[in-house]
Amino acid sequence: YLRLLEKLTMTESTWPNCDRYFKENYDKLITKFTRSETIENNYSQAMQDMFVLTMLDGKKNGIYVEVGADQPKIISNTYLLETEFDWSGVSFELDDNKVVYFNSNRRNKCICADATTYDYKSLFKERNYPKQIDYLQLDIDPAEGTLAALKALPLDDYRFSVITYETDVYSSGADIQDEEISILKDAGYQLVVKNIKNEGNPFEDWWIDPNVISEEKWRPYKTLVGGNSAEVILK
Repeated sequence: YLRLLEKLTMTESTWPNCDRYFKENYDKLITKFTRSETIENNYSQAMQDMFVLTMLDGKKNGIYVEVGADQPKIISNTYLLETEFDWSGVSFELDDNKVVYFNSNRRNKCICADATTYDYKSLFKERNYPKQIDYLQLDIDPAEGTLAALKALPLDDYRFSVITYETDVYSSGADIQDEEISILKDAGYQLVVKNIKNEGNPFEDWWIDPNVISEEKWRPYKTLVGGNSAEVILK
């Protein structure tokens, strides 16, 4: 079923409703990062992969932690990073069928586990991950799970240069988002875009670590009210 679904949704006419980047939009990029001219199209639902690459100036051989993998390619925040920028990393997904399918299509493998209780610190140490990890995706359904996964991460021992955090505030309410913001602000992260929208619904917040991402880099994307991702990434 998942293979059939991917074949059906890989065509432009049936791709899930999302903001996508294509090479013809290159001149509209607010910031042209290293190797951005080589990207034919991206794969994220809301240009998260383009935001990560912009903040990190098209970094090659980065490291990501993807909490809530879902599918290996369609609306994936890490497919472009892995396939065109040679990133390594780890993904987490609770659905074992999705994990099997994901691992049959991706070089960087997915772990079938409960991301809300996982021992991330032991894995990071085992894999010798640097204390500054390039990208963290947090996206679990329901929103309570995403918050629990955030709390399970060893934030005192590891930092993340870019974080995309799915709040689903349009359906889950503001309380969970308020707690997310409190945790990450207390940890020293900078909220760049609050309430990125998909189909008009605010569903995600984008953060950076100001210790490694200069204000000159993130300031052009700072918004008081989130728009859709095309409005944030493109002129």
